[in-house]
Amino acid sequence: MSNYNYYNIDWKQEVRDYKEQYDDMESISEYIDSLLPQYYGDIYQTYHDVIGTPIGIIIQKYHVGQALWEILNLDIFHAYYEKFIEALNAVEEEE
Repeated sequence: MSNYNYYNIDWKQEVRDYKEQYDDMESISEYIDSLLPQYYGDIYQTYHDVIGTPIGIIIQKYHVGQALWEILNLDIFHAYYEKFIEALNAVEEEE
């Protein structure tokens, strides 16, 4: 199983870790980028766990020139970003 499995990430803990390391909201994208899988097998498995099978991806104009792994990781990034922001809001409400 992938180390980057979407279901294994404790998003509230990731938010706490982020807040310990950074004092601003401008580095969220960089932080989330660090959570993305690096290896093809992990990228495929994470995409499958987070979004579903990549077989149905429709290639758009802005995808031209990108490798499939780049397209998959971009979609994973957007899903992670959404979950991170949800957890950030929840953590800030708790404080």
